[in-house]
Amino acid sequence: MARRLGFVLLSALLCVTAAATQSPTRFLACESRDNTCAQPSSTLDQTWTFDGTEGTATSTSEEQPAHLSIQKFDSTALVIQRTDTSGRTAVYTGTVQGTHISGTVQWSWPGHAGYPASGVFSAMLQDSVAAVPAPAALTSATTSPLPPQLLVCENQGPPCSSAWIFHGTDGTAVWFDQNHTHAHLSIVRAEPDYIVIRRTDTTSPNSAVYTGSLRGDHYVGTIVYSSLGHPGDRTGSWSASVPKFTCDPHDDLSRQEAMTTGQTALMFHHGAEAMACYTVAARDGDVTAQRVVGLLYYQGNNDVPQNYTQALYWLQKAADQDVYQAERLVSQMYEAGLGTKPNPALAKMYRERADEQKHDFEREQQRADMKEEGAANRSAQVLSSFVLGASFGLFW
Repeated sequence: MARRLGFVLLSALLCVTAAATQSPTRFLACESRDNTCAQPSSTLDQTWTFDGTEGTATSTSEEQPAHLSIQKFDSTALVIQRTDTSGRTAVYTGTVQGTHISGTVQWSWPGHAGYPASGVFSAMLQDSVAAVPAPAALTSATTSPLPPQLLVCENQGPPCSSAWIFHGTDGTAVWFDQNHTHAHLSIVRAEPDYIVIRRTDTTSPNSAVYTGSLRGDHYVGTIVYSSLGHPGDRTGSWSASVPKFTCDPHDDLSRQEAMTTGQTALMFHHGAEAMACYTVAARDGDVTAQRVVGLLYYQGNNDVPQNYTQALYWLQKAADQDVYQAERLVSQMYEAGLGTKPNPALAKMYRERADEQKHDFEREQQRADMKEEGAANRSAQVLSSFVLGASFGLFW
């Protein structure tokens, strides 16, 4: 496998085909004086473009491109000479592993303090993934080489907003964000030390390639995003772990731990497990959990039978703590006699409280939007809202 991938890389870079009409080959790369660029989650902020053995390097941090020249390239090793317009030079010496290259860099800049210097680099051949055939082990339609379900964080999350579900080597993904993106997933390669997953969005013309490796009990790596007409226009990092769905009463979970587990369960369609986790937090007095439990009972589904009496019980607990959505729904339930006898007086009381609470809620949101420090909390709140929406069938 290593020899075949190395040959693909070598052919792409040296243009050995007789027609010699191949478009330039692009690498995404990272270099640093410390070990930052040796990490699987490092950001690939440079673009190396080759036509044959000569090429250029561009990055967002440098105005002028640098000249690159391949000195050596075979199935296991790569040596590249770099010359900046400023006069600084560098030599990259790395080893080839599939579509990835990593190694050391030596910088030189005569007359400047701090030079010579050394560091590390990593690079990924951006346009090689489509050319690499899936290994025979990945042709099975019934056995997935990865866990069948993964909870995915992107670009230094949490919150982890994506649920990946695999059936064999193909899968689906949903991002619980404002765009509620859906995508098809295809496992190109899966080994403990190297995985490649191709993503094709079904709700937009965008796509991405995820590469990474297993680190303990989770996966980490790099993402190359592509949009229509702009292949490889940005990069990012990702991590993934096997999701936890159950809340054992003997685990002595905190409210937040139970809430997080319940939210994950909803993301993967485990309604009964979600209800059990949210109930743990609701009984402990968490007002958000009380609202969620009430809504799940109110809506009902295959995992949680509809129960208006229980819905009213939990929603009223949240409404009595000034939760607007709960006040509005409790008012409607008293008006219609759902889970209780009709009570116009209580319906009016909760309706008026909801109207007042709505204005207070909107003012709080405006103040929060003006505070940068509230971004993380708002992100978590948005994720919670979209996950809850999924339980009502809004995104599926």
